[in-house]
Amino acid sequence: MVRIFIIFLLFSLARPVNAEAVDYNSALVNIADSLTSSPQNSEDKLKKLLESWDELTAEQKAKLTFYRAVVQTYKGDYQSSLILLGQAEKLQPDKETLNNIYQHFAANFILLKQYPEAIEFMVTNLSKIEQIDDIETKAGAYVRLANLAYEIGAYQELYEYALTAARLSENNNARQHCFALLYIAVADLKKLNFKNAENGFDYSLQYCRNNGFPLIGSMSLAGLAEVAMHNEDFTNAKLLLEEALLGYQEFNFESQINNVTALLSQTYLRLGHLSLANDFASKVMALDDSVINIGDKAKAAKVLSQLYIESQQYKLAYDYLESHQHYSELILDDTKAKANAYQMAKFKHQEQAREIQLLNQERQLMQTQKELDQSDKTNSLMLVTMLIGSIFFLSLFLLSSHRQKIRYRKLALTDRLTGVYNRGAGQDFAENEFVQICIREAHFSVVVFDLDCFKNINDTFGHGTGDWVLKRVVSVVQPLIRDSDIFARMGGEEFAIFLPYSEADVALEIAERCRMAISNIDTKYSGHVFDVSASFGVASNTFDDLSLDPLLKRADIALYSSKHSGRNCATLYTVELETQQGDEVTQKPLLFSQ
Repeated sequence: MVRIFIIFLLFSLARPVNAEAVDYNSALVNIADSLTSSPQNSEDKLKKLLESWDELTAEQKAKLTFYRAVVQTYKGDYQSSLILLGQAEKLQPDKETLNNIYQHFAANFILLKQYPEAIEFMVTNLSKIEQIDDIETKAGAYVRLANLAYEIGAYQELYEYALTAARLSENNNARQHCFALLYIAVADLKKLNFKNAENGFDYSLQYCRNNGFPLIGSMSLAGLAEVAMHNEDFTNAKLLLEEALLGYQEFNFESQINNVTALLSQTYLRLGHLSLANDFASKVMALDDSVINIGDKAKAAKVLSQLYIESQQYKLAYDYLESHQHYSELILDDTKAKANAYQMAKFKHQEQAREIQLLNQERQLMQTQKELDQSDKTNSLMLVTMLIGSIFFLSLFLLSSHRQKIRYRKLALTDRLTGVYNRGAGQDFAENEFVQICIREAHFSVVVFDLDCFKNINDTFGHGTGDWVLKRVVSVVQPLIRDSDIFARMGGEEFAIFLPYSEADVALEIAERCRMAISNIDTKYSGHVFDVSASFGVASNTFDDLSLDPLLKRADIALYSSKHSGRNCATLYTVELETQQGDEVTQKPLLFSQ
């Protein structure tokens, strides 16, 4: 999807309004407007104003240095941008300019994949969001929170922040409202709510264009194209992507041009325009391996591999397939880094709260000590010494116990072979989620699957190969599900995926994608060559369900139907399945029953 963070910053640049040195302030306003409308013309204006550096005020110097940093980010030189931002910060600008500097620090760190640093700057900038009185400023803060949530893959938080920003910015700030609408659509796309995403992108496209934000409109076009690609409507996707590409080219926005070029190569391949697919994929593969290009190059390498397979140039096809695998692994590592940074930020926040509590306790102890000193210094000293010693040894004991508890809890929750939840933990967490779903009267789906003929693999190639297959299945399925979903090994070769807030059609699509990923596993790395496949059963909750047991039973019936339909397929539960299977199903021991 589009990289929105830097675009939001470019459209939120501070305009100088100081009454002093009017000519220089006008020049700074002109540069800020140029950065949002025609970035390629802004460098000449910056160089011209730099000639008058000694005549500028400290505030004007800070703004000028900040705009130079923005240009470097736009050109992809993020380290140079960070250096300039540090120089701008040292000039001690006003709060609004400093706010923009912190935002841009976070943007550059995200683009460099330095997520802990990015989160730290965002926390610095947004820690007092609830104390903000101005509605426009608060809306902008929530848009920036949505930015960060999008970049680290926290899509439920992205949706919530964007909704808040849209509510605050409606009828107040068209630019912020435009971004909020775009983020709502992006959140729906990432959560696989394709119909809502399509409506959201269409609305944001019309709104942003009508209010004079064509570049954000191009992002909405790219979003509509991704929805069309998910719906296999590649003819419409081609038209949307080509229009979005023209919009990005007007701004010379390189990263988005590369992204759309990669998507067009995939689209041309599906439409049979092989020459165009080759040209566009080759353009992307010619890019350097900088962090911002990795996702696009993964797409392009897969396209070129398919093209060379069709032309029977199998050596080249294999080379590009290896490139695709390499870039895909980099993307997976990056996703893990984002998740780790997010969890560390939450942990740091909790630790800070704990430290504040300990400081308050220490202050109370000091006050107590002072009062005791006034009555009896000797007794007070003994009492405080004993108290401090007790707290010290108790803290050591609690810390040791806490570490042991965390270690044993992790061992108790996860399957030691695959690293996913074990049956007990998976069902417990899923049951808790299901209770919340029932309260909110929302959707909840279950996908269960069982590896086909797994006993034959163990018997033929040994249990070591069987263990390799189980771990490989988990590694290809995990990237296809959301962070909020619960993935558990139920025993042997049996797995379950619990999908909160997902309807049956979404669950069936996820099951089908997982089935295809498992079928595409290349087993040569295990030391043997054989086929791997799985049968899937899918079921969703009804108003009468009071626990997970009925869902698991229906999903198991659907899985049983997949097995009897030839295996390697996904089946959605219907009442007719239970009728067709009759006594055979009811007498069969359920795979996932308690």
